[in-house]
Amino acid sequence: MKIKKNNSDNLAIPGKPMSQKKFASMIKEAEGGAFYSLEESKKHFQEWKSQSKK
Repeated sequence: MKIKKNNSDNLAIPGKPMSQKKFASMIKEAEGGAFYSLEESKKHFQEWKSQSKK
């Protein structure tokens, strides 16, 4: 799974208000993504963890 890195907004910086429209569009974009069950998420995490140890 690839993650887009073209988002120039740093949401970790406090004091930068976001418009309601921008917030709603970000939520809608996230809802369109892939969702995994808890077991699938644990499996993906273990695979990632084993690959990053190398």
